Amino acid sequence: MSSKIWTYETICQSSKSELENILRTCQAPDLEQLNGYIYCGWNHEWRAYLSGEKFKKGFMKRNGGNFGFNETVIQDKDGFRGEWKQHINKNGKPSQLGYFRTQYVKDVPPINIAKPYPNAAFFSYNGLNPWYTSFFNWVKDFVVLPNEGDHSLLLCKAYMRIFPFLNIFYSYFPLGHPEKIKYLPW
Repeated sequence: MSSKIWTYETICQSSKSELENILRTCQAPDLEQLNGYIYCGWNHEWRAYLSGEKFKKGFMKRNGGNFGFNETVIQDKDGFRGEWKQHINKNGKPSQLGYFRTQYVKDVPPINIAKPYPNAAFFSYNGLNPWYTSFFNWVKDFVVLPNEGDHSLLLCKAYMRIFPFLNIFYSYFPLGHPEKIKYLPW
């Protein structure tokens, strides 16, 4: 566990080695406490330009399980500052995609990329997305609380799991500034 008190801004300005240390030493969030909230996310790595630097992630309970989804936001070129203004579709609702299950690493079948993060939560998109966003099925996120017990800030690390032997690091990303969800998917 880290002795430093982290903020969204300090996480965003941290080095990869600091972020990796947080992921390896901190604990998973209580997944139930995430439900009903949507968080602002910011991809820490240059690859963010492929999918967008900024996004939102919401969490909810569905059929007794814990799930999440992404919302696209307008990219404002202000990095981790600025606004997270959602794209609104023709129905007047935010554009939602990238659905995932939220679990704990300890509760999922072992995979090699999870070994360094036994205390983390795990977001898996596999099998929840329509064919036109099926690339999400490759995404695996590992998630911890940088500040023990504080569910207003999460640190995540995303991988693209192409094959069991081919896992590509994508980005570290914080989730913060939680708000109550206004528009649930499904």
